[in-house]
Amino acid sequence: MEYDFRQCRAICAELETELGVYNWREVIEELKDDQDDFEVAGYRFIHKDSIDKIQQEELASDEYVLGCFFPSFLAKHVGLCADTVEKLQKAEAYEALGEMVISKGTIAALQAEYAGVDGYGHHFAHYDHNEHDLDNCKFFAFRVN
Repeated sequence: MEYDFRQCRAICAELETELGVYNWREVIEELKDDQDDFEVAGYRFIHKDSIDKIQQEELASDEYVLGCFFPSFLAKHVGLCADTVEKLQKAEAYEALGEMVISKGTIAALQAEYAGVDGYGHHFAHYDHNEHDLDNCKFFAFRVN
């Protein structure tokens, strides 16, 4: 991947003042190593070309979380009506619902709709649920602690 490292350094300098990421040199080193997903100083950086696949993989690895989406949202991806999904959730069958999403092969569609409605911050930024678009570097930054 090619980057304008001067622009990336300028963006990291902004992060130093806005977000408290004080290790811009480490960020630049990760960029030079062609990393598309890395953490520096309590922030996770994910390349825009990889973020959807990474989120899909993370969602697919946790059936319980998949089964916790709103019933009306989840119903579209498991082929059940929202009332049935809600009953399964009340019965604490979250993992079974998540397994249904995975077995139906709708994880990509679910992830795309989820990111389109909620953005990426809710999933990746465990600390404050904010996403920071580092447009010139083609990365998102998320505070994780």
